[in-house]
Amino acid sequence: MTPQRLRRFGAWLTATGTLVVALGAGMLAAAGAPAGAADRTQTGSSHVVQAWSDASVVGTRDSSDDDYATFRDLEVTVSQTRDLTHQGVVVSWSGGRPTSAGRFATNFLQVMQCWGDEASGPTPEQCQWGAPNPALSSLLGDRVGLRTLKAGEDERQAYDAAHQVPPPITNPNLKAYAMPFTPVGGTPVTDVADYFTPTSTNEITGARTGDDGTGAATFEVQTALEAPHLGCGEARGSGAARACWLVVVPRGELLADGTFAQDTPSGAIAGSPLSASNWANRMVFPLQFSAIGSSCPMGSAEQRLVGNELFSAAMTSWQPALCRTGTTFGFSQVGDDEARAQLVCTVPGASGFAVVNEPVPSEPPAGAEDSVVDPVEDTGLRYAPLAQGAIVIAFQIDRALRADSPDIGRAGTPVEDLVLNARLVAKLLTQSYRADVPGGGTTAPLTTNPRSIVNDPELVALNPELAQLVATAAPEGLLVSIGSSDAYAQLWRWIVADPFARAFLQGEPDEYGMRINPVYAALDLADDTSLDSFPKSDLSTYRQDETVPAPGYGTLDLRPYTQDMADAAVRVQRANAGAKVVWEPNKVPPSFVSSGAQLPGQRFELAVTDLTSAQRYGLRTARLVNAAGQAVGADDTSMRAAVDAMVPTPVEGVVRTDPGTRVLGAYPLTLVEYAGVAVCRADDEQRGDYASLLRYAVTTGQQRGDAKGLLPRGYLPLSERDVQRTLDLAETLEDDAQLAQLCPAEPRPAPTPTPTPTPTATPTTAPAPDPAAPAAPPAPVRPAPTSTPGSTPAPAADPDTGVAEPDAPLTGAAPLGAARLAVTGSMGLGAACALTGPVLMRRARVLAARESSH
Repeated sequence: MTPQRLRRFGAWLTATGTLVVALGAGMLAAAGAPAGAADRTQTGSSHVVQAWSDASVVGTRDSSDDDYATFRDLEVTVSQTRDLTHQGVVVSWSGGRPTSAGRFATNFLQVMQCWGDEASGPTPEQCQWGAPNPALSSLLGDRVGLRTLKAGEDERQAYDAAHQVPPPITNPNLKAYAMPFTPVGGTPVTDVADYFTPTSTNEITGARTGDDGTGAATFEVQTALEAPHLGCGEARGSGAARACWLVVVPRGELLADGTFAQDTPSGAIAGSPLSASNWANRMVFPLQFSAIGSSCPMGSAEQRLVGNELFSAAMTSWQPALCRTGTTFGFSQVGDDEARAQLVCTVPGASGFAVVNEPVPSEPPAGAEDSVVDPVEDTGLRYAPLAQGAIVIAFQIDRALRADSPDIGRAGTPVEDLVLNARLVAKLLTQSYRADVPGGGTTAPLTTNPRSIVNDPELVALNPELAQLVATAAPEGLLVSIGSSDAYAQLWRWIVADPFARAFLQGEPDEYGMRINPVYAALDLADDTSLDSFPKSDLSTYRQDETVPAPGYGTLDLRPYTQDMADAAVRVQRANAGAKVVWEPNKVPPSFVSSGAQLPGQRFELAVTDLTSAQRYGLRTARLVNAAGQAVGADDTSMRAAVDAMVPTPVEGVVRTDPGTRVLGAYPLTLVEYAGVAVCRADDEQRGDYASLLRYAVTTGQQRGDAKGLLPRGYLPLSERDVQRTLDLAETLEDDAQLAQLCPAEPRPAPTPTPTPTPTATPTTAPAPDPAAPAAPPAPVRPAPTSTPGSTPAPAADPDTGVAEPDAPLTGAAPLGAARLAVTGSMGLGAACALTGPVLMRRARVLAARESSH
């Protein structure tokens, strides 16, 4: 047997054995689970619905309690509670009483994240709470957003040494109280500033309920990487990831002592949600996290991959399962241009596998030296689709309604729908609204342009509801990330393909008289076919008064770039664009600082990001007007329509969107991510590893789900045709006959796999194999579903993940009976295969090395 075939057989044994053991273990574990072990609130996915009156975790509610009537109809839903990472989850509710107008005086929700190892949930000391945005103080009652306690206000609360704040030296007899914070593995503290601040905390100080009793808020779930003091997701002694809790504390109309808020001088409730009486009304939701912070087993072979940001989420999910192949796939997120450059680069350490949206041009870039760039034909470049995604405009907009609005009862609640066309996006990207220019645009023609997009009649014509917003409502620009990207080039092509947007970029006014910022008119954006980034070219500056040093702040202070598309999504979720326009003379040295996050009820953020990041952080996305004149959102149907209508490029197998083509129902910013493989530059081991990755990507890797190893939300699964194209490339990589035809007779020696630093790369560490992650299959198994008379129907697919639920015998309490022995035997055989496979693979490497030395 040749070394290549021996290695493939070893890889097949490893994958098959791992798969058999994993399935067998799952069957035995499920068989032993007690009936009713699953949470009764689960509905086939990991979202949880909980009624306040039936919050069994915190105990039975007392119907005689003064707050019972206020909260008895409240029902809260958390959109996801398992396989969590740093992301957003949507907390929605119904049956609440409407929040007071203006201030958060009465009837609203407070949400926080806590750690805690007890089944009864966390204690107040274990919760990240008490660092609200300082600007919120005017909207809240006394201490409503803090950990501070007032002695005697709550008869259920203890006011003892454990809750006493250390008195200052100047007043040693002062007795002040607060709920201490206990970090995971630490000791209680009364000052939380060392652990979390208004800019890092994820607490929702106030979430509004509309007149119809409903509301919604996106909550940022933090892992041990963002909040190490909570430790969520870190590996514990058992190897399992630490679980945490999401806690919702509803606030009503009564103070802890039973006084009605309307009878107090402030007219608002007072007191911390951590005080005993308020805490008794809490609702708790267990959160299960994906494990973080570890890597593939030591000693594994490693292959270096590079790719663009749109592919990062998929690769990060697939890495744990791919570890089981015996190879660690290290992935670096780079720009498309850098990824393409590595495919034809002869420098040792350059990756021969890159994920891009556009292929490598047939001619090398200007200025490239022949000594470091291989001709495309010499590398044997081949492409295959790996993932399909989309660029979106994500938004978070609160209804900051005028007092005379007919919908004033919905004030402060989130806007659910937004429509944008190409010209509106062009206006945002060219600083053509006065609010997007430092100083407000004091020169013509900006002086006659709308202050912000909210005041633009074009926006209101597409979104009549926004006519009810106050005139001062405005986004902090359109958040975009720095750098170039094929995805950004696609967005510009969509803009330029629209005749009205193109005319605007060329200097023509819209029908309302608005003109482009002259600085951008001079850039000739409409005819720049190489445009793949977002210039911020207006050099205006502004200072509020003479006490601020010249020149004041500029465009990059007012409308800063984000690091990448994921960062843009996070900033929208936090309602904090990071603008630094507040002069702080007491800072050392004095400088401009951020004013912090926008206030609840007044948030307005827009960002260019990818659909996967938007869904990860729980953001809504705008419907965009396509070439057919339809306002279309990014979903499976619209993205599939766009992919099916894509046109060929000069490179075989690679297609792209033609934004000017009228395709009904197509989302205009849909993208296909391709694996580009320098087949002839790779050695046999690299080709085998690349083939394993390709096969996994188009089989298990196309099953949707939140668990590691599956396809994250926001991607469109590949069609059968595209799956076959990728499988064909995997076959080519391991077929000696095809390789002989494709590659030159005397190929260039394979580059030494010595890593070299890539300045623009963002390294991603491959996580350790997740016990719940699917194993990598040795070959695709995609049988067509069939049914025969009398056969048991296939299990229904999970509506959120798309993965079929296991059959009943694996989920109920009934034992496997006689099948248990067979399952156990199969596991033993699988373990033997899993152990034998790596041995054969190592033997193959030894034989290959011997052959090459002769």
